[in-house]
Amino acid sequence: MKSIMYHYIQSYVTKLKNFEFLHYKNFEKQLNFFERKYDFFDCHELFDKYNFLRKKIFLTFDDGLSCHFNYVFKILKKKNINGIFYIPTLPYETGKILNVHKVHLIIGKIGALKAFEELQKIIIKNKNFVDKKLQVKYQNKIYKEQKNFFYSQYFKSYLNYFIKKEYRSIVIGRLFKKIFNNDEKKISKKFYLNEKQIKHMINENMIIGSHSVNHKLMSELSLKEMRQEIDQSFAFINSFTKEKTFSYPYGGNHTFNKNTENYLSQKKVSFSMSVDNRDIMRNDLIKKRQALPRIDCNFFPYGKIN
Repeated sequence: MKSIMYHYIQSYVTKLKNFEFLHYKNFEKQLNFFERKYDFFDCHELFDKYNFLRKKIFLTFDDGLSCHFNYVFKILKKKNINGIFYIPTLPYETGKILNVHKVHLIIGKIGALKAFEELQKIIIKNKNFVDKKLQVKYQNKIYKEQKNFFYSQYFKSYLNYFIKKEYRSIVIGRLFKKIFNNDEKKISKKFYLNEKQIKHMINENMIIGSHSVNHKLMSELSLKEMRQEIDQSFAFINSFTKEKTFSYPYGGNHTFNKNTENYLSQKKVSFSMSVDNRDIMRNDLIKKRQALPRIDCNFFPYGKIN
């Protein structure tokens, strides 16, 4: 069985000429490719832990993005395919944009090289912002599968991993405000799914899952913080659906631990998705349901990011 992971699926946006995304036409071509080779099924069946067939395939979409309604949902409906949409809940509680998406928008607006130069100015003046231990810990684990331009990889690595936790929001917020002024709430409304869209998608057989509150590395959180991220996110998700499924922010095996898996099981979450480029095996569905692997869409025809 295969699970495929997607993020941005849309068309070109002139104001974000450097933004990275999968074009919706290529997404549809990729679905045609999958239909010839595999069997799509109703993802609600995944909540039955003993249901398994090797040629099955299902789709997951992270981050609760408005493009998922504007493009993905329409294509899935046309093909009578459903998918799982994992939503981080902070934007609905505060109207703010998640740090991880601010990073993408900054690169999209000014390009990776300019973003790199702006970040360098901050780091040079505030060398204590960078955690050398985190650099050593993560530098050989992150973005290995992505063919990132050097400056893009540098920018993402520092803001998502290497800068100390207490300074990340400060640095990202400073950069974002410099580039986008005070338009955060206005941008946020257009960037994420709204509650009306979520309800409509559920009514049309789509599945909604949790992607935490703040999209932070679960492995970096204290036990209390980790539980709050899970509990608070499901409080929002379960106002729409009683089904429980979770997707780890960033998703690699380094982003969560046994405490996270055990707590998800304790909260009766049926299954959780990580990022591990391999098939889901029968044993995964029976014994490792809180760390099911997903394969990035880039590994298949028509999955190349623009």
